[in-house]
Amino acid sequence: MEIRLKIILILSILFFMLVIVHFIKKDDISIKYSLIWLISFLILIISIMIPNFLELLSHILGFELVSNMVFLIAIFILIIVSFIFTIIVSRQAQKIRLLIQEVSMLKRKIELLDAKENTKGKKQK
Repeated sequence: MEIRLKIILILSILFFMLVIVHFIKKDDISIKYSLIWLISFLILIISIMIPNFLELLSHILGFELVSNMVFLIAIFILIIVSFIFTIIVSRQAQKIRLLIQEVSMLKRKIELLDAKENTKGKKQK
């Protein structure tokens, strides 16, 4: 890989890492959700820095072309990320449903207490 391309790739990855760290500091994204991206970026930097790392890895895994291996790994990572986000969304939907039920029950109790106090106030007059 040409040195200019390596520098551009590393600078791009570092920029995206800084963006993620910025969002973590602003509390826009949780650390546990950003770890997968940070780890992926670190792996990318390592694979760029070590000469012929991808060629050696693709040969060991039995791929004819490095690009085939890279695309397969990228697709696999995206499937894993999608599955993890599906689990997170499902859990949040359950929590939202429970919160709605609890709020509804509390509203009902408040309405009953208000109605009870209104009837007591009318009887005393």
